[in-house]
Amino acid sequence: MADMRIALRPAVLAAATLTLGLAHPASGQQAPAVPQAQPQQQQPSNAGPKSLLPDVFDSPAPAPAAPADTGPPVYESGAAPAPAPPPLLPPLLAPPVPLPPEPVDPFATQITGRDITVFGPLTPEIGGYGIATFTGSRGTFLSGLANRVTAPIASRWASITLRRALLSESTTPYGIGPGDWVAARASLLLRMGEIDGAKALVDGVPIDRYSPFLYRIAGQTALAAADIGGLCPIAETARMLSRDPLWPLAVGMCAALQGDDATAASIFDALGNDEQSVDRFDLRLAERIATLVGGAGRASNIDWNEAPPLTLFRFGVATAAGVMVPPDALAALGPARFGWLVRAPNLDPEARRAAIGPATVQGSMSAAELAGAIAIDAATPDAAGAAAAPGNADSRGDRLRIASAGTRLGDRLVALRAIWAEGEDPYAGLLESATAAARLSPTAGSAADSAQIIAALLAAGDTVAAARWWPVADDAAAKVRAQAWALLAAGTGTVEVTPSAFRDWRSTSGADDRRAAMLFAALAGLGVTTGSDWDGLRTDLLPRNTNSWSRAIDAAGRARRTGEVTLLAATGLQGPWADVPPLHLHHIVQALVRSGRTTEARLIAAEALTRG
Repeated sequence: MADMRIALRPAVLAAATLTLGLAHPASGQQAPAVPQAQPQQQQPSNAGPKSLLPDVFDSPAPAPAAPADTGPPVYESGAAPAPAPPPLLPPLLAPPVPLPPEPVDPFATQITGRDITVFGPLTPEIGGYGIATFTGSRGTFLSGLANRVTAPIASRWASITLRRALLSESTTPYGIGPGDWVAARASLLLRMGEIDGAKALVDGVPIDRYSPFLYRIAGQTALAAADIGGLCPIAETARMLSRDPLWPLAVGMCAALQGDDATAASIFDALGNDEQSVDRFDLRLAERIATLVGGAGRASNIDWNEAPPLTLFRFGVATAAGVMVPPDALAALGPARFGWLVRAPNLDPEARRAAIGPATVQGSMSAAELAGAIAIDAATPDAAGAAAAPGNADSRGDRLRIASAGTRLGDRLVALRAIWAEGEDPYAGLLESATAAARLSPTAGSAADSAQIIAALLAAGDTVAAARWWPVADDAAAKVRAQAWALLAAGTGTVEVTPSAFRDWRSTSGADDRRAAMLFAALAGLGVTTGSDWDGLRTDLLPRNTNSWSRAIDAAGRARRTGEVTLLAATGLQGPWADVPPLHLHHIVQALVRSGRTTEARLIAAEALTRG
């Protein structure tokens, strides 16, 4: 403190000098002469103490007079006086002194990629839900919901709706980084079997916008797609961020893909000497990739009988290397494998054939893709080199061909019934027949099958074609008519819905209490059961019971937070349809309608009636 006080003294003296200077005469006036000493006079006894300052400071300075406009000032000495000294402190509005530029860190990563705050491949023109899909939602809450979804969910159409929301070009919700939000979206799509969607998200992000979470999900996505080249742009950085043995193996494989056999061999040798970090089977698979691009002589044979359980790495690298994975080992990958298998190259035909049905039911394939895959499979020679014989009514492909383009209506209907009766999952049969059903014209000759045709069309999402069948179904047998009425009441809204019509359907179709509750829940969610006439049915079939999930999805629906509604709907549809309470269906349908997704809500309602 003593040093500080000493340092301040010159400033204080200078300030005093400045203060004194303010009492000097203004420019243009002659400085007063120093007053001569006057004889000391006797002071009155009651006078105060004499000032120690000179007399000139005792009398107040006269107020300055307004200057007269007499032209330029004239100085008696012939020269202008010296300018006043500058103030000690700069004025507040003076421009700041420029600072020297900060040194550039040569090792810092420069962000050059485009901003991903608004990101997604699906625009509204091609089925996206718009830039505000997740606006107003909290990012950490949505990410937590996405991590808790166990795929596949019960409803195919809820899965399709969720996929569209996740892929929509939309703004990152608040409270989460853009890289982590892309990773959360891609991770859920990957678990749903939506490998194409997950890759579209991950591949669209510039590398310098990646977060550590996104590095991990990008690696999983590349392996699920059997795309080893997709690992190469991120392998070196990911190896520094993660201890996962995937990344050193990926660096070695990518060195081989880039023609650097020496580096690849060095990496694989080092990994081979470290028995704790990498499994020997995984190393042999990685060396097989190097063998394919020129590193001959390093890879040994792959014996699946000696292999540990199948992992995502083993599936992806083996598939990319052309090493057939035994079909009975694929179950270790979980239900998401069906969506991966139908897109994977170099796959065993039997494994692909077994995957197309479940993948379509889950929503990873469309009904049109399913029909195309069946037709291609029918024309592909089997292991013995023979394709399916044309005209064989027992052939899956031939039945679909007859149902789609048979010359006689009777033959087409027989083929459709055979498709519906085939397989363990009736819903898969409806999806398989949907393209053929869409080619039928509504005629009285098809009245007996009209309810099943309507169900097939709604399963594929063709609400317009389904509604055209009501005049035919209206004249069908009572039970067929009742089934068609319920499907159209939920799925299209093109039939009259009244309490008496609901009771007629229930009695004529023989619906049990759960099925009646599912239809009433759907209709209530669609907003068509208002009025006192429905009170008795509402009390019997849909007693109200709220919890945190129902309050959350109701609030999201009222606020039109579409993305949040789709995620909450997925969490309410865990497991098979048999485990979904009717009240869950009511809240899901109601929230989707409120958020502007009425068509999706109706398709989920029709699916619940068909499968629930």
